[in-house]
Amino acid sequence: MSSPAIIPSSKPANQREELLILGFIGIPQILAALLLVAFLAQCAWFIVHVPMSQVEANYILQGLGHLQGLDTASDEWRSPLTALAAALPVAPLLRGQNLLAVDPFWLDQHRWFVRAPFLLVGLLLGASVWYVARRMFGNQGGYLALGIYCFSPGIVARSSLAGPEILGAWGAFGIIFTAIATAHTLYAPREVILWNWKRIVLLGVSIALAVGAQWVLAWVLVPALLFMLWAVPHRRRAAFAILASASAIAALLLALTYGAHPGRFLHGLATARWMGVSLDAMHWKLAPLVLDFYAHASPATGLLFLVALGTYAAWRRSRFFGNTAPLIVALTLLAGGILMSENVGALCLFYALPFLLVFAAGVFADLFETRNPGGAVGIGYGLLLAQCVYSVVGLMRVFSRGM
Repeated sequence: MSSPAIIPSSKPANQREELLILGFIGIPQILAALLLVAFLAQCAWFIVHVPMSQVEANYILQGLGHLQGLDTASDEWRSPLTALAAALPVAPLLRGQNLLAVDPFWLDQHRWFVRAPFLLVGLLLGASVWYVARRMFGNQGGYLALGIYCFSPGIVARSSLAGPEILGAWGAFGIIFTAIATAHTLYAPREVILWNWKRIVLLGVSIALAVGAQWVLAWVLVPALLFMLWAVPHRRRAAFAILASASAIAALLLALTYGAHPGRFLHGLATARWMGVSLDAMHWKLAPLVLDFYAHASPATGLLFLVALGTYAAWRRSRFFGNTAPLIVALTLLAGGILMSENVGALCLFYALPFLLVFAAGVFADLFETRNPGGAVGIGYGLLLAQCVYSVVGLMRVFSRGM
């Protein structure tokens, strides 16, 4: 198909506009949108039938207290970001009232407002997974990754509840793939900061989301920097400058979450737990628990990952940067899930999910292009179909328990 940029100027303006739209919105985009609509429908079902939890209420109350000047929304594990995201949608409805004396029943009646920001982030993460997987592995990789994402019970639940999980997952995913994309632009002989300012801002927002949701996600910057240095060995100073600029933007955004209290921001950084390793608690997170987590959160992801990992080890063709980068990050987060204390470890297992999906989609996309792709297609799309049924049946059980 011809690029919209070379459409003959003799065509009427309305036809040129139509061709431009068709150049960006085609069957792949429509199918991705339908999958995201299915994801939205599942989240809506969950929100309607699952009352607000005490954990969510605590986030809201902490955020409301933070808006009144109290230092209650941050702790050693996270910034006020999650609490503010939960409280800001309902704060305008409480104007003129005591924000700290809110009726929990009233909050539950307005749980759509509370959960809306997290649902939006879940949709954006799904769109990001599809965009990255399709750009690197083609339509088949994009469909497989997004399809499993949209029917993963753990992702549906965490996108439908107020909490740090989905914020941190989108932020970590954005850090890695925005850093990689920005590094590849350095092959063009242009000015570093001015030319890349949009990507630098996006990278800064990703860092703020990830680190603001969970301090320990700052370690994701390490593989991001290494990927940038590997991608552009001839412009490593430029890569450092980009990541440093994005980190400065992230620091500014995080400081804003503390309001007009720079001292509190500095105190938050000083008391943050940047590494929560707990070797004494490792026994609860070894293989059985990790497998149990993914069996409930996204069984198809776990099974596809195991098949993809075996294929990656045995088949040289699948061992290239596009597959290796998400694998390295996923294994890093899985190691964090095992080594860190229980509350943070479980979060790291969730943060690894999008990277596991992209890695599995990449390997299976390679398998789909072999001479005999029938087995790979059967396994990949068979697991996708099974997970669709698993997710819908699980939501129906949520409804039946609510009755």
